[in-house]
Amino acid sequence: MNKPYWGLWSLLLVALVFFAFLSLWQDGITVGGLEIKTASFAQDLGVVDPENTNGSGNTDTLKNKKRVSKKAQADDWRAPLDTTAKDILFIGDSMLEGLAPRLAKYCSKNGHTLVEVIWYSSSTLYWGQSDRLAKLIAKYKPNYIFVCLGANELYVPNIKHARRPYLKKMLAEIGDIPYVWIGPPNWDEDTGINDLLAQETDKGCFYLSANDHFERSRDGAHPTRASAHKWMDRVVKWLETSGAHPIKLDDPGEGIDRATHIVVYQPPT
Repeated sequence: MNKPYWGLWSLLLVALVFFAFLSLWQDGITVGGLEIKTASFAQDLGVVDPENTNGSGNTDTLKNKKRVSKKAQADDWRAPLDTTAKDILFIGDSMLEGLAPRLAKYCSKNGHTLVEVIWYSSSTLYWGQSDRLAKLIAKYKPNYIFVCLGANELYVPNIKHARRPYLKKMLAEIGDIPYVWIGPPNWDEDTGINDLLAQETDKGCFYLSANDHFERSRDGAHPTRASAHKWMDRVVKWLETSGAHPIKLDDPGEGIDRATHIVVYQPPT
């Protein structure tokens, strides 16, 4: 190799050694009154502090950033508390007789309106086969929905196959509207309605009532009014701490109220 090339390669090698030497000082060095920043040298040369490496060439800082990012994604499903007034639609079966008056009390306290729709003896089958929910949403334009259904489906055989299409249709009609689905207050083992509801509803939108304690009325199924009020209180508390779409539902004290508007449908025939 010609001498000029040897000289050029020697200069490059000296420069490389010099920059690598500078990278050992993270805070920079001063030469003859001139301050030289060295952090960029280490980055440009790919020099990694061995005390901060995780063994794969990534620094702990990058590793921590990735952890924070994954944690943030894991919490994305839960919205912050919404303190705005809501137009609430509450649909379901006869269980609403005990639940809705207590929810109405919360609504009065917190500035929400409540439309209560009781369809006696109804189930996901009847709601899913009809266009009733879609029409109610179009008419009342709710921006929050409560549902209580499933009590009339505790003993349906092969329920996941029999009811899933109707449940999916109801959830599709609800669409992007925030909602809470209150599961049935089991008085006996069910054949899978609660599992189905838990599987198909969005995360943080299904309240499992089956494991709660209830005082029952004479029919052995419906909670007493007092027990139903406590049931609604538990749902509200769960929504505050674990629900996907918490809204302002400050404690209204004891008592009940009437819904802003009440719609009643007779049992399906």
